[in-house]
Amino acid sequence: MEKTIFATNFERLKESVNTAGREYYEPAEQCARLTAEAFLQGNKLLLCGNGGSASTASHITNDFIGHMKNWERDGYPAIALTADISVLTALSNDFGYDQVFAKQVVALGKPKDVLWAFSGSGNSQNILLAVNKAKEKQMKTVVFTGKNGGKLKELADVWIPVNTDELMLAEALHLFYIHSIAETIEQIISPL
Repeated sequence: MEKTIFATNFERLKESVNTAGREYYEPAEQCARLTAEAFLQGNKLLLCGNGGSASTASHITNDFIGHMKNWERDGYPAIALTADISVLTALSNDFGYDQVFAKQVVALGKPKDVLWAFSGSGNSQNILLAVNKAKEKQMKTVVFTGKNGGKLKELADVWIPVNTDELMLAEALHLFYIHSIAETIEQIISPL
């Protein structure tokens, strides 16, 4: 029985990873180019997400500030809006969790900065509000969602879907995408 369960789960994974079509790689390439351009012009990247997506935002921030393959390069300015527990708890307590990322975007974002927002459903209220604030501040917005995209797909400058709406698979695929995108950015800015 376990073999059957594993085989079924593995088939779902294989189907979800099938992201070879243009609808998947063109937005990822567009994201890499606009983010690299922002870094090259002295702008920064803000990142946000809930739950596992919060970890994704923090994880890729480490790679931007540290390195992907080029250990000799300078870091790129990236801030995970998910990482400061004092800010998160204070904003949640004082303004409600819906405002936790929007307030940080207002405080830290500047025109021509970039916001990467992660939401498996594409409908997380705090992510929607953050993207709206980023647009008001004339920032570029990139959203990573499941296949459906929810409300976020209509708001973003770049929408990067994955080939599933299953939350766990979507989060895993977001990691794959962002590593590929970050490596492309590093090749653009700091080639080996």
